[in-house]
Amino acid sequence: MKDRLKKLNIFSQLSSDELDIVIDSFSLYTFDKGDVVVPQDKVDRRLFIVLDGAIDSILKMPGRVERKQGEFHPGNVFNIVSFFSDRPSLTACIGTLKGEILTMTEDQLHNLMNRDTGIAVQILFHMLNSTVYSFANTSMFLSDILQWGEKASRRVITDEMTGVYNRAFLDDALENFFSISVSNNKPLSLIMMDIDNFRDINEKYGNKTGDSLIKTLVTLIEKNISKHGIIARYGGDEFSILLPEADLARAGSIAENIRLDVEKNDFSSFFGGEAITVTASLGISSFPETARELAAFREKADASLYHAKKLGRNRVEHVD
Repeated sequence: MKDRLKKLNIFSQLSSDELDIVIDSFSLYTFDKGDVVVPQDKVDRRLFIVLDGAIDSILKMPGRVERKQGEFHPGNVFNIVSFFSDRPSLTACIGTLKGEILTMTEDQLHNLMNRDTGIAVQILFHMLNSTVYSFANTSMFLSDILQWGEKASRRVITDEMTGVYNRAFLDDALENFFSISVSNNKPLSLIMMDIDNFRDINEKYGNKTGDSLIKTLVTLIEKNISKHGIIARYGGDEFSILLPEADLARAGSIAENIRLDVEKNDFSSFFGGEAITVTASLGISSFPETARELAAFREKADASLYHAKKLGRNRVEHVD
């Protein structure tokens, strides 16, 4: 089984011990050609990863009309919308070549988070990269339906402009990771940050420049956090960074590195060659050092960001 998993991109970077954890965390399901793995318009709270074989995504139109909307092959993840949002599947997923799929329930995901948060985050990251598929030979009407469905799926957990997680996903993840950290007596840190004077930049240089700054900020954040960190856009220029198993000192070091990278980055191309320094303010909350309850954990991250702004911006702060 390990050799089969290693061939899939979603698991290719995992060690032998980590693969053992994956095997324990998923269920194995065999399907035949013609089997309806996921019915259209039904809620199935399982996540599916194709191990081998092939599955088609079929849109059933009014009457007896059916249209193929996509294909799932080994390594592809599907049924994401129902898994995360309790919404019915937009299409039916039907086996076209006998094979096997890995299935995961919400409880199994929670158990995996308890056992190894790093593996869980890696799976979620690769899962996002598997949500965009290539479709051909569709009418304009069907293409519009497909585009809506794809965007709806991504909107459940991601920010459309930046590609990072959205606020709704982070709020759910925050509760889960906080509970896990408390249960296992492991540290957890949350960084809140935004671009200083972003409104002035937007008003003077336009929304396009502001959007470019935000996208660059995501790149600088990703450079400084480990593969286990979770980035979410909270809205506008405000971002949250959840750091499992990072204490206050570690989170402070990461936040300071991000702050320095923003300050030193050359943004002149966004301002017509004008040398303008862009800075960011960051606030930190850490369990158990600055907060022991979830509500306080959230509030102190916000309060710390406000404190950094109040002290002059372009700094990292935390409040006890």
